[in-house]
Amino acid sequence: MKLGKLPSLPWYLRLVAFLLVGGLMYAGFRYFVTSGTRSETATMTAEIERLRPLNAQAQIVSQNLNNFKATYKAREEEFAELKALLPEQRELTMVLQGIQDRARSNGLVLSRFNPKEDIQQDNYSGKKIEVSVVSGFAGLRAFFEQLSHYQRIVSVTNFELKQIEKQQSLNKTVDARFDLTAYYVSSERLQNQPQPAKGASGGAAPAPAAPQPAK
Repeated sequence: MKLGKLPSLPWYLRLVAFLLVGGLMYAGFRYFVTSGTRSETATMTAEIERLRPLNAQAQIVSQNLNNFKATYKAREEEFAELKALLPEQRELTMVLQGIQDRARSNGLVLSRFNPKEDIQQDNYSGKKIEVSVVSGFAGLRAFFEQLSHYQRIVSVTNFELKQIEKQQSLNKTVDARFDLTAYYVSSERLQNQPQPAKGASGGAAPAPAAPQPAK
């Protein structure tokens, strides 16, 4: 059909002709122009669907890693606190010296400070000291008050208190005797304790259980 005859055709034939021409142009444009873009889009969509579950797994791993880091940090802080309360054996001399300094600062006169047998437990040890002091009641009370807030774990047992009958003074009214035990971790036990390791799959190893000070 020649284009010159197109105006003479009925309107519905002309409509059909326009639709045929438009359809051919759209098909050619879709095939020659957009086929490459559509192929790339399909490839990208398939890649996104493949990576979507991997991304979800990575988010879970990241969350678990953050939880592990938080747990590890808490265990490290807990271990440091327990280590401060329960010193190593080489630090025991400083602990005992600190106790003597507190006694003297409260006006206690140390008449006896004799080491006795060590206490051996599963995870810790204790150095027992036989102590005798002469002091005023207020100074003795202040000394025990300081011991109750001491950073190291110590306990007092076998406590005896007697009033001085002769040669009393303001700061010498009572004679006190007791056993003082300072707890520590021996070098052998400290070496055998599993230490927390960074990058491990599990949490940090727990610190050894510390003894409770006697009231």
